[in-house]
Amino acid sequence: MERTYRLKRDEAPAEAPSQLPLETALNAEQRAVVQADGGPMLVVAGAGTGKTRTLTWRLARLIERGVPAERILLVTFTNQAAREMTSRAEELIHTRARALCAGTFHSVGRRFVTEYAALLGYPERCAIIDRDDSEELVKQAIGELGANTTSGARFPRAALLLRLLSTSINTGRTVADVLVDEAPQFADQVELMYDVLLRYQNRKQELGLFDFDDLLVLWQRLLHEVPEAAERLSARFEHILVDEYQDTNRLQADIIDRMASVHRNLVVVGDDSQAIYAFRGADYQNILGFPDRYPDCRVFRLEQNYRSSPQILALANASIHQNTTGFAKTLQAHAAPGPKPASVACAHEQEEALFVAQRILELRDEDVGLDRIAVLYRAHAHAIAIELELKRRNIPYVVRSGMRFFEQRHIKDVVACLRLAANPRDELAAARVFRLCDGVGNATANRLAQFVAAHETLAEALANPQLTAIAPKRAQPSLGALREALGAVCSDALREDAAGSVRAVLDRWYRGLLPSLYDTPGNRAQEIEALADYAAQAGGVSAFLDQIALESGLSGEELLNHERGDERVVLSTIHRAKGLEFQAVFLLSMVEERMPGGPALFRDEALEEERRVFYVGVTRAERELYLTRPLQVTIRGERVITRSSRFVEELAAPAAPLFERWRLS
Repeated sequence: MERTYRLKRDEAPAEAPSQLPLETALNAEQRAVVQADGGPMLVVAGAGTGKTRTLTWRLARLIERGVPAERILLVTFTNQAAREMTSRAEELIHTRARALCAGTFHSVGRRFVTEYAALLGYPERCAIIDRDDSEELVKQAIGELGANTTSGARFPRAALLLRLLSTSINTGRTVADVLVDEAPQFADQVELMYDVLLRYQNRKQELGLFDFDDLLVLWQRLLHEVPEAAERLSARFEHILVDEYQDTNRLQADIIDRMASVHRNLVVVGDDSQAIYAFRGADYQNILGFPDRYPDCRVFRLEQNYRSSPQILALANASIHQNTTGFAKTLQAHAAPGPKPASVACAHEQEEALFVAQRILELRDEDVGLDRIAVLYRAHAHAIAIELELKRRNIPYVVRSGMRFFEQRHIKDVVACLRLAANPRDELAAARVFRLCDGVGNATANRLAQFVAAHETLAEALANPQLTAIAPKRAQPSLGALREALGAVCSDALREDAAGSVRAVLDRWYRGLLPSLYDTPGNRAQEIEALADYAAQAGGVSAFLDQIALESGLSGEELLNHERGDERVVLSTIHRAKGLEFQAVFLLSMVEERMPGGPALFRDEALEEERRVFYVGVTRAERELYLTRPLQVTIRGERVITRSSRFVEELAAPAAPLFERWRLS
């Protein structure tokens, strides 16, 4: 049943005077948290309300009150945040706190797991292995079990198996259930996959090795299965503080509950309105259900926002109040009034990019630093046009959501297929695509590339039976799919159809590789589809390749005027921008099926998370906010009329409009 939580303010208890300047440095809401006694506490901290500051001051106050630093556990989501909070607390109380146990879940877990490894059947001296070492162990297990030869079909790569295992651990689902969602083409091999993963787990224990997920799994096992360790660990820390609690998964929440079971002095800080990482395994119910798990907990709110203008906060509040679940709260602005947000309708994505780039230059002329401007979007595929427009205008930028579009591996892989079709003597492109086939290493890939280069045309090389003879037996299925895709691309029908060529590579070959190559195969496929739509503007394959070469060659590193050469506009997905703030923010592609995304349109829970994503994007802005919308987009070569995002339209109250409507054409 869905619930809305309404919170009561708690008065700070009487206590001995503090030497900290609490009255002048903190507002009343923050002081209540800092001065509160022990016991379970939930701090619902809205965007821009100073949650990190509040948690840091509480840490300092605990030590000032006489709690030994070694009796405090601080858990954050980055080690840098833990270091900064500890350092700031030391400055406040003029005392070293090096004995404090602070860090991420994994870094803290490492201390305990290595300390008690022997009690779990591990050797006394253990080591942490990285992703490459983990993949090597899985490859060994695959080889020992003959999985690649006995399965009778293409077997998942080591990277995919590790990703499925990690998702299973962090979401509490079985590997088989995860497989159905992420790589259903391997569903008939699930039993053999379990055998491989079991061999991998056993081998790690034999060698005294931990992977990243073991640091949480084994920490939890200590608390559940080893009474001696559980008693010591849960009694060790008098006070536990957890930041970004809305982003914890079930495993992490259970660990914290167990660690706090003796002293019960637990403070968790988070914002349910910014819970946007379900795809990583974060469980929204951890923060919503905290008062149920701790009926005696005190709940505090931080609602005084120090970031955004009243106009931006009015829009953010109105949006998040559309959700039916969550803690009821309303952000209050401390900043001065600013311009009303604008909803900007553009004819198409190219005009959207033109508007954004032009407005960025105007903001710069208004003395707004480029690094104080952000272009945010739901998926990087929505930002191709703006990235290219920034390059054309020589406006420097940095992509926080990953590499620049044409530098990404999956884009380069697909483009390499087109390069090979246009020029079979391009041995670099040939070797790149052949290496993606199962069982094909560098030496074999180079031999295949040289074989192709010896032919006049790619079609002639593909028809030669000696091509398949060069590759090992294991490579034949994937090589066959690659030959089919390349054959389509070099056909007369697609030679003058760059968009169709990109889709042929994706649909006939590359889509099947994506689950084994990337953690987010759906996003990669979407970006390749966007590449195809962009390719439609060029026409033929050769013209498209020339255009890419020219676009990729633009540096985007210098302004027309160089006095701000170190500043760069930030391009980022909204997810990657969480925790950041900018004077001006552009939210791109505010249309249905992009924001919110298509799958969320059919599930209330997913739709509410998408609205929280929108809320996070809006609350990154301090003074200016632009919600841009292309009236038409290109999908699979066809112009499609868009519908304005419901997240915008549900706020369009005629009596008291929260934004201005602009239409460029």
